[in-house]
Amino acid sequence: MGFLIGFSPWIIYWILVGNTSFRVAVIVALCLAVLAVAVQRLRKQPWHTLEAGAVLVFAMFTVLAFTVSDSFLERWLQPLGNAAIFLIALVGMVIGRPFVREYARASVTDDVARSDGFRVITSAMTWMWIAVFGVMTVVSLIPPLVQGDATIRDGASTLSIVCYWVVPFTLLGVAGTVSGVFPAWFSSHTDAIGKRQVAARPGDPVAQPDAPADVQDPRVVVRAPSTSRHDEPFSIGVDAAGIPDLTVSVSGQDLFGRLWRWQGRLAGTGQSVDDILWAMAFTGEPDRADLFVPPAEPWQLRIEASGGQHRSVVTRLRYATAPGVSVSEVDVDGRPGLLALPADGHARRAVVCFGGSEGGYDSQRATICALASRGFVALAYNWLDADPEAVPVSGIPLERFATAISWLSRRPEVDSSDVAALGISRGAEGVAATLAREPDLPVGALVLLSPSSVTWQAIGDGGEIPDTSSWSYRGQPCPYAPLPSGVLMPQLVSNAWHLSRDVARSKPTLLRLAPAYSAGLDTMSRKRPHTDALIASENIACPILCVSGSDDHLWPSEQMADALLGRRQSQSDTHIRYDGAGHLLRPGLYPSQVQVVGGIDLGGRPREHGMACLALTDEITEFLDAASA
Repeated sequence: MGFLIGFSPWIIYWILVGNTSFRVAVIVALCLAVLAVAVQRLRKQPWHTLEAGAVLVFAMFTVLAFTVSDSFLERWLQPLGNAAIFLIALVGMVIGRPFVREYARASVTDDVARSDGFRVITSAMTWMWIAVFGVMTVVSLIPPLVQGDATIRDGASTLSIVCYWVVPFTLLGVAGTVSGVFPAWFSSHTDAIGKRQVAARPGDPVAQPDAPADVQDPRVVVRAPSTSRHDEPFSIGVDAAGIPDLTVSVSGQDLFGRLWRWQGRLAGTGQSVDDILWAMAFTGEPDRADLFVPPAEPWQLRIEASGGQHRSVVTRLRYATAPGVSVSEVDVDGRPGLLALPADGHARRAVVCFGGSEGGYDSQRATICALASRGFVALAYNWLDADPEAVPVSGIPLERFATAISWLSRRPEVDSSDVAALGISRGAEGVAATLAREPDLPVGALVLLSPSSVTWQAIGDGGEIPDTSSWSYRGQPCPYAPLPSGVLMPQLVSNAWHLSRDVARSKPTLLRLAPAYSAGLDTMSRKRPHTDALIASENIACPILCVSGSDDHLWPSEQMADALLGRRQSQSDTHIRYDGAGHLLRPGLYPSQVQVVGGIDLGGRPREHGMACLALTDEITEFLDAASA
């Protein structure tokens, strides 16, 4: 309604200027412009640039109508009117009051109105109108400049008709259609993408099926370890004398009963493939693919080798832990956690692990199992709120990280002077920010996987949350780096545009968040008020290991790791960079073909990412050993 009120003087003016006297046209338009401002004030709405500009322009046109000749008005009033609305829209943009945003503001919530995405899309729509008004101005100048005596009432001139009426008002119609259709179209397609992502989420955990009996052909002998751990290499070999071309497949189900498989060929007997598990592909529809999650029980790998009429099939087991390692739920001063104890139960060395915003402590189960298998007491701690309706990372007290560290240091199995902390992604951000504020916490080494160098603005399902930090400390919100989600708008519009194609091809519709985080770092570097959001890593009193992947699509972890360690210039720090690895670095060898969670692209080339994760446990334990030496 507000949009129509703002345009009404111009619509009436364009109708009347070609059908009645110029004086009548501008006086009626002026009256409507004044009435539009009055109506908005009666509705207790703020004044808008389009309405205020119309009052000023039509007041000036009224003066012109009574002071210049009719021949001048016939030639120039239409171009002058188009130029006037062009300047009104342009000036509004320059002063930070784009007219599309002013009218759209009334139809959205305060949080949406303050979001960067709202700013970007309303700016883009305003620029569209500015372009239309600009073209209208240029086109309407052509007849008087080319023909000299052309007027808006020259019905016999094709040039006048086309340039005064056909082109300008066709452009107005197109722009009006886009303005009217785009918001509803974009909203409906975005909702549809969200529903696809919800439908693609894995269901409830499913128990591993009963393994069928092995099939052993004496001509085809499969060589693979009968048992192994997730954090250990895995080699498959086949001895098949006289069988020149062998087909080998490896398959297994994940935690949710989804089947993953790799199939390839071996050229002759004695050949082998190493660590091929990373290449196992999701066998369902591509738009239902999500990150591989290992089952709670031993992971059953079914290996089949065949050539000609000969075929052998064996089952091999991959475990999360070494024999004797125990994992149990614990209460960490009122919050849940998982505690993994090594076989002897008295490791003395300990690591507390903090997952990212992917949820809870269960995401760190594989990490604590790998560390406990290497002799550490390992705690996975849930620093997130349990309310499913809550924003995952918004106003989270940093004291939670300190609580978990102190709790583990007091355990009887642990040497309080030999506790390390490990965090990934947002968990790395939180624990680093905590140790920068509390350097006296009993932490002898810090491991940060895909880290951040700043504390970020809170983000929800609809983008960044205005005026809200991800973290708090001692009851006060922490300074935060802005997250300009409007940078993602081209991706969002492209995803909406290609949705039908993606559905037809069963192709997932993914979003990369890294451009928004990179833009946030750029914004912070230009605006000094945001520099308080930098994590003061120079205050952290222990050695730091940062691990990053060059193909991180969620945020620029490699750049932020450099910034974090660059503030310290400490010889005891290490930055391991894995070329081709993505965001979610977790110890262990798992299928890496799908690096997606809830429609968010985590990045990582499959082979490079899989090899990075396989090497990760050794890298972490070697760093922790050196730090405690």
